[in-house]
Amino acid sequence: MFHFTVRAANHSDINAVCKISQKVLGSALQLENLEKLYVNMIEDIEQIVMVAVHSGHVAGFIHARCVSDMTFGTYTEIIEIAMLPYYQRRGGSKALIFAIEQWSGQMGTPNIKCVLKSDNEAVKALLQSCGYVENGFGAFEKTIV
Repeated sequence: MFHFTVRAANHSDINAVCKISQKVLGSALQLENLEKLYVNMIEDIEQIVMVAVHSGHVAGFIHARCVSDMTFGTYTEIIEIAMLPYYQRRGGSKALIFAIEQWSGQMGTPNIKCVLKSDNEAVKALLQSCGYVENGFGAFEKTIV
């Protein structure tokens, strides 16, 4: 297992986050448009992009936001998580999940939800190993104390 430092992304991380998004998540947006999108995310206090750093290099990231709706109340939604292939299965993704759980607690939203956009067995196994429970249709959730 590698040692990862996890922290909130800043403007100097945007280029690395965009490249990971394109490479791992297959984002079809032009780099310039993707950069604008992530800049807006890191400047919005209701959202957070956190990066996992190994040996000074951004190895992966997670994006989450606070959501309030009439059905579920207020909760944190994990929107994206991506690690460069070399760093996968080395502890960085778990570190990102745990960092989001801490942020969620600080935001006063102890319920966390994540909906998989595809049948991604690796992310499914990651969420389950972090204590998330599948509630149907690719949706996972966890309540932190």
